[in-house]
Amino acid sequence: MVDKEVLERLNQLHEENHHKQILWEISRLPEEVQREYAIQSCKGRALGNLGEYRKAYQVLLPLREEGEQDSLWWYRMGCCYFCMDQDKEAEEAFIRAIQLGDDSEDCQKMLSAIREQERRNRELEKDAGGKGKKW
Repeated sequence: MVDKEVLERLNQLHEENHHKQILWEISRLPEEVQREYAIQSCKGRALGNLGEYRKAYQVLLPLREEGEQDSLWWYRMGCCYFCMDQDKEAEEAFIRAIQLGDDSEDCQKMLSAIREQERRNRELEKDAGGKGKKW
């Protein structure tokens, strides 16, 4: 079981934008603690904040069963999908996060950005006569 102080330390490092430090701190934990949901979730968040979206996705995806009812897990997955240009999956993840109680401004902004991009894409298709560009 992960110590509450460890999670507090990782969250404090997150607030201070010390994402590499988070990964280092996690690497120093016993292996069984490193595998815990809360620690893996922190690791995924740190990787995402470092721009390592595919790595974050690879860390978070195996947590799906445990994260099924966790709005933060869905939000983080939505961010991964969004940054990997998988807008449909990102939209679904952000919607699920909101359904589970994520009322954060960040989640709403991400969902709005996806919907705005979808609107622009439809307009571009319409302007191109529905055929899209041919190169």
